[in-house]
Amino acid sequence: MSCKKGIFLQHQINTVQFIKTVMKQSTRRFIFRLIGLLLLGGWGGGLQAQTSVMLEDYIRLGLENNPRTQSRRLNLQQSDLQIKQAKALGLPTLTFNANYTRALGGRKLDFPIGDLLNPAYNALNAINPQFMFPTLENQQIQFLPDNFHETKLNFAYPLYNTDIRYNRRIQQQLRESQDAQLLATEHELRYQITEAYVRYLQTWEAEKIWKNTREVLLELKRLNESLVKNNVATKDIITTADYELNKIDNELFALETQRNTAQAYVNLLLFRDLQTPLVPDTNLLRALVPDYRLEPLLDQAQRNRQELRALQSGINASETAVKLNQSNQKLPDLYIGGELGFQGFGYKFNGDQAYMLAQVGLSYDLYDGGQRKQKTQISRIEAEKLKVQQAEVAQQIQMQVIQTFNEFLAARFAFETAKTGVQSAESVFRIVNNKYRAGQALLIELLEAQNRVTTARLQQSLAWSNVILKSAELNRIAPEN
Repeated sequence: MSCKKGIFLQHQINTVQFIKTVMKQSTRRFIFRLIGLLLLGGWGGGLQAQTSVMLEDYIRLGLENNPRTQSRRLNLQQSDLQIKQAKALGLPTLTFNANYTRALGGRKLDFPIGDLLNPAYNALNAINPQFMFPTLENQQIQFLPDNFHETKLNFAYPLYNTDIRYNRRIQQQLRESQDAQLLATEHELRYQITEAYVRYLQTWEAEKIWKNTREVLLELKRLNESLVKNNVATKDIITTADYELNKIDNELFALETQRNTAQAYVNLLLFRDLQTPLVPDTNLLRALVPDYRLEPLLDQAQRNRQELRALQSGINASETAVKLNQSNQKLPDLYIGGELGFQGFGYKFNGDQAYMLAQVGLSYDLYDGGQRKQKTQISRIEAEKLKVQQAEVAQQIQMQVIQTFNEFLAARFAFETAKTGVQSAESVFRIVNNKYRAGQALLIELLEAQNRVTTARLQQSLAWSNVILKSAELNRIAPEN
């Protein structure tokens, strides 16, 4: 055993001497490149991209173009028009009407005016021939008016109408609900774009760790080839290096496909061509997040969640409908109106055909079979249903806040742990690097230490990405305004 141990130690000494003599310059060059990778290839610094395009630019584009927000805006515009329509129902109306009638045929009325008046006229003519009374013919009067026109202005104004009054309030409350739904959709879309974009950036970070590792393995392979060439090592170490390089190439290809999928999903949320390139924001993964506290988050969620606001608007609308039906049971509708125009045979506009009409009206249903009472009960039940739903949603929101807050704490703790791992890996690397410069460590030990540093730094980056995502989720479920 002592003989084998001596042979192993002698082989190790020969390897170190070989590295120092035969590969001295290339190894020193590799060390400088290795340190450069460690200094420049740290957390969040490996993305080769511009920083002019920020995440907020993509969010703004998504809020403008996404079909969900567009649909909500159209609903809001429709609600605005319905409010204007409800207001217009309470304003005076002035209508111009003109019609002219020609008629042929139809029912007729026989009027025997000749039979009635001719005997009297004949007797009068016999008494006093100077006054000649004409002989009259019996007449047929047509029921349908012929050569008749009516040209007029109609005026109407509802002095008091409960339907118009309360319907305007209901439309305004429904409009508030539509506005809340739009804001809720925008909050959700903002988070979805943030999450998808951070996932996209994570593929760049993962690609960086594999590329750094591949660079290390290429340097190791070149060193191994020199060792084999000088009969210091066998060919199996080259085969092992090639196998590791193939695995990395597979990982890089898989990451490229994942990045393309993540890019397509971001573009889907932005509602544009799915293959449009994205610009990685190199500053996003360095962003700071606030130090959240649970109680303020719970309070913000209850005050600012748009889902609760939408439900409250629905409750208000149902309660207004109750008041509408109750008022219909108690109060009549009152209106005034009038007409001004011309009416008569022949299309003329003169004093004989001119007329004016004024009206005052009152309408009240004395008996409707209980319809208004039933409508009142239906509206009251609908309001109670919405209140129950609102209480349930409020409790679910509290649960969301508590769960996400705990996940945020766990993500932040994981980041602190990863940061400690980076410090530990860097400390080990400095020790191994000093030992290597003193000829007390093999190159493979240095490469392994460097790989741990790179891996630890990228794990820190991924952990911080998770912190950013949890922070964005907290902002979604507990918005500040």
